[in-house]
Amino acid sequence: MTAAVLVTLLALFFQKTRIGRALRAVADDHEAALSIGIPLKTIWVVVWSVAGVVAIVAGLMWGAKSGVQFSLSLIALKALPVLILGGFESVPGAIVGGLIIGVGEKLGEVYWGPLVGGAIENWFAYVLALAFLLVRPQGLFGEKIIERV
Repeated sequence: MTAAVLVTLLALFFQKTRIGRALRAVADDHEAALSIGIPLKTIWVVVWSVAGVVAIVAGLMWGAKSGVQFSLSLIALKALPVLILGGFESVPGAIVGGLIIGVGEKLGEVYWGPLVGGAIENWFAYVLALAFLLVRPQGLFGEKIIERV
C-alpha cells in the first residue's frame, strides 16, 4: 500500500508540478533546460532529495519486514537488473521489470532449479538483464535515442 501511494505521488509530482516538469526537461536535455532558465543546481538538489526520500521509505519498509541485516545488500543489488529491464527513465518500467524478474526467479527456481542444482534466484536477474541488453538496451519502456551525425 505504501509503495503504491509513493509511486502515485511520484508520478503526479513529475507530471503535474512545475518542478517535476523542470526535472524532466533537465533529464531530457540539460543544455536546453539551462538555456530557458531552469537552474541546474536547484534541480540537482531536488533530484538527490527525492532519491533520498524514496531510498529511506524503501529501506524502512524492507527493514521493518525482514529485520535489518547485511544480506539486505544482495536484495538492493537486484535494483540494477530491474532498471535495465524496465528502462532507466520509466517508473512504470521499473514496476514491470521488478514483476518480470520476481516471477522469473520463482519460476526458474521451480522448473530449472532441479536441473542446474538450484540457487537460480541468486543469478537469474543478472543473466536476464544481460540477455535483455543484447536485444533491447533501452529497456521495455525506455526511449530509443536516435542521434544524427
